[in-house]
Amino acid sequence: MFQRNSGRGEESFPAEVQGVFHAYRDSLPDFEGSPEFMPNLWERIEGQRKVTYSFRRIANGFVTVSAALCMTFAVALWTPPSATSSSTPNTYVEVLADDNADEGAADATAI
Repeated sequence: MFQRNSGRGEESFPAEVQGVFHAYRDSLPDFEGSPEFMPNLWERIEGQRKVTYSFRRIANGFVTVSAALCMTFAVALWTPPSATSSSTPNTYVEVLADDNADEGAADATAI
């Protein structure tokens, strides 16, 4: 009854395996399909599709938001910061020049 094609010809399953198949078949009741079987089956399939579609939409939303955040952060980190006050020295040479100017001004007021 249960046979497979192994390429060398048809060989039947061992007796132990056939016994398992017979026991399994005997343990299941015979299925009598009702007229509502296919509509109910398709209803369950469509219900699963709706859940999967909803999950896919949520996942796509998260991916879109995370991509937008990454682009925003990349642009924010890529653009150089603008100097808001001109009194803040930016280089070591400017710091030294400011220190020398302050010392000169302090010496002039002391005299």
